[in-house]
Amino acid sequence: MSNFNMGALRQLPPATFFADFRNGYTNEMVRLNTTRSTTVSTRVNNSGLIETVGANIPRLDYDPVTKAVKGLLVEPAAENKCVQSEDFSTTWFAVSGNATVAANATTAPDGTTTADELRANTTLQAYSVQQGFTTPSADHTFSVFAKKDELNYIQLYFGNTTQQYANFDLDLGVVGTKGTAAASSTIEDYGNGWYRCSVHINVGTVPSFGISIVPSASATWQAAVSAGSSSEGIFIWGAQVETGPIATSYIPTTTTALTRNKDDINLTSASSLIGQTEGTLYVEVDWRLATGTGQWLLSANDNTGDNRVIIYKTSGNELRMFARANGADVTNQGESSTAYSGIQKIAFAYKTDDFELYRNGSSVSSDTSGSLAALATLTDIDLGQANDATIQANMWIRAVALFKRRLSDVELQALTGN
Repeated sequence: MSNFNMGALRQLPPATFFADFRNGYTNEMVRLNTTRSTTVSTRVNNSGLIETVGANIPRLDYDPVTKAVKGLLVEPAAENKCVQSEDFSTTWFAVSGNATVAANATTAPDGTTTADELRANTTLQAYSVQQGFTTPSADHTFSVFAKKDELNYIQLYFGNTTQQYANFDLDLGVVGTKGTAAASSTIEDYGNGWYRCSVHINVGTVPSFGISIVPSASATWQAAVSAGSSSEGIFIWGAQVETGPIATSYIPTTTTALTRNKDDINLTSASSLIGQTEGTLYVEVDWRLATGTGQWLLSANDNTGDNRVIIYKTSGNELRMFARANGADVTNQGESSTAYSGIQKIAFAYKTDDFELYRNGSSVSSDTSGSLAALATLTDIDLGQANDATIQANMWIRAVALFKRRLSDVELQALTGN
């Protein structure tokens, strides 16, 4: 079952709109409008494999290990700047000739035999494959799927300074040491021995840089393999370099960089489902990136900026409730927190002179002043974005519900609690 509080839901007035994506509930998905152009988008399917999703299809994403539904995946646009993301025998080059690539050596995280094996030549030193880039100065995240063979360790390295790297233990599934210039690093289990390793770096003021994938004999730096050995290697697949602080869903490339467009998900002509001058919005999310960016979670609006009720998060990490009627702000307040990562259950109850924001069972903000009398008819419901398809969220939406009355504090506590 989902963390959506089904017991509490049964005690509440009927939700006029209810979608429990965490349980694979798809009836409401059919009604939703999903707009995403034909550029490649992927998800993890219910077999735990990465697969391509067609244009305008919502991405119900699954955990690659447990096969449980994670929710409806919503992401902003992203570009994989890394070409030949699955074929390391082409655009990639071996440093000083000290590495060989065996193409299509084993089964990849998408179930195809497209993962390559990176092996040493007979030289006693670290070896790698590299690719160069010219790009504006910005934060970047470099990620690759890796699986141990004879070697257990891998390093991802940016070529600007010797401190822009992170090491990973593919046996234990943990991050090893990282350079002082590496802002963060993560390792995610994708099952069958595969891990997605990523390192986040600010490339600084130098627009040209390189990336390296370095198998290693330790998790501390670039430890050389055995002398004279060409039998020590590691499996790699799905390299990605993108602007931003985290690795987003995988974007496969061949000869050119490729952009995955953002997910636009909404329901139009929905005025009968929305509480107009009184109601409650509920959303349960699992945040992928919860800091540093403004994100709209759930909105009911008239497809303009003049009339809307919203649950959103500011770039300064404030979770807020917001209402605007006929172009005038009625309420706009909330809480600051560092705890927005992971699963959050949030409700915004609204009524003239009676606004309340609940998160995980507790009231975090209330406002007893403000009239909704001038609110025009709200017609649209937007998930994970603003009404103009901006301010994109980066998360799994697990559940959404709308009610046509302002739920009581007791009901809000029960709905958003454990």
